[in-house]
Amino acid sequence: MAAARQAYEQGRYAEAETLLKTTLKEVDSFESQDPRLAASLELLITVYRAEGKPEPLESLYRRLLAFHERGLGIEDPGLAPALNGLASLYLAMRKFEEAEAAYQRVLAIREKALGAEHPEVAASLENLGALYAGQMKTAAGEQAYQRALTIREKAQGPEHPSVAGTLDGLAGMYRDLGKYAPAEPLYQRALAIREKALGPDHADLVPTLDNLAWIHFAQRKFLSAEALYRRSLAVWTKAVGPNHSSVAPALDHLAAVYVAQDRFAEAEPLYQRALGIREQAAIENLGNLATVYAGQKKFAPAEALHRWALYTAERSLGPDDRALIPVLSRYAEMLSAMGRGQDAATMRARISAIYERARQPR
Repeated sequence: MAAARQAYEQGRYAEAETLLKTTLKEVDSFESQDPRLAASLELLITVYRAEGKPEPLESLYRRLLAFHERGLGIEDPGLAPALNGLASLYLAMRKFEEAEAAYQRVLAIREKALGAEHPEVAASLENLGALYAGQMKTAAGEQAYQRALTIREKAQGPEHPSVAGTLDGLAGMYRDLGKYAPAEPLYQRALAIREKALGPDHADLVPTLDNLAWIHFAQRKFLSAEALYRRSLAVWTKAVGPNHSSVAPALDHLAAVYVAQDRFAEAEPLYQRALGIREQAAIENLGNLATVYAGQKKFAPAEALHRWALYTAERSLGPDDRALIPVLSRYAEMLSAMGRGQDAATMRARISAIYERARQPR
């Protein structure tokens, strides 16, 4: 089991899968209660999710559920993780009736075992609320969220961070239906709760700030939408850095507010900055993939990717920008590995020239 987990953590998914399947053959049977069975099933589910292989997941979740039912009984709250995992899989497969049945079973188990006003009951109601909201079953979704909200407020207090999550869910349902009037105060309350619990500059505020800004934007309240998007951009930039790929959508949102007001001169640099961030992310991805090919001695596709990354970087940054140096360095390393020492030396000479130009006074 330890070897399989290590292989998974190191990204060697095929090896982890083989090891786990071997373990399952050894311990799986109709009456098995070997703890390695549950651990292997759980890790294999994680491996398949990492590999993007949804096909085997349903049978694995069902085997895991059967294992826990044998050991715990059919009404134990310990069944919830397997049932919730199965429900989320059904949601991804758009099998809504099956997802609802799994969520309803978890709800019934928790109500019976923990009482009707336990926070875990609220969690099940929130899952159902999201399911109903996704199907535009407004009345059922609203009822589930409102009951969850009542439970959380009573059990955990009206200013507990978990209350903010419930408010977000209910507000999101209203927002998707175009019901901005009831959504706005819910988002505002969720924001106030998080500000008090986390401080005004915490990254967890960003989704609520964005949702609230979107509602204002949809109602053409451009000044308040701009202020909210600006704050969201500042908080997120502080959290992840100014050039992180996830900053680009935040720039797009703020630029869209300017475009809606014909403030094109203010929108242009934001879109340009977002484009530059996305191009840099693309360059890094190309370099990473090239490294993978080179590591497998597939030098032809690796060199093509390095050339593409360098072309993209030069087009975006110019021929002498210091940000070209990592791209050139990775390319030179691969050329050396191919035995093309002269080409690698030429590449490194260009790196030195960029450094020299950067040091010259302007």
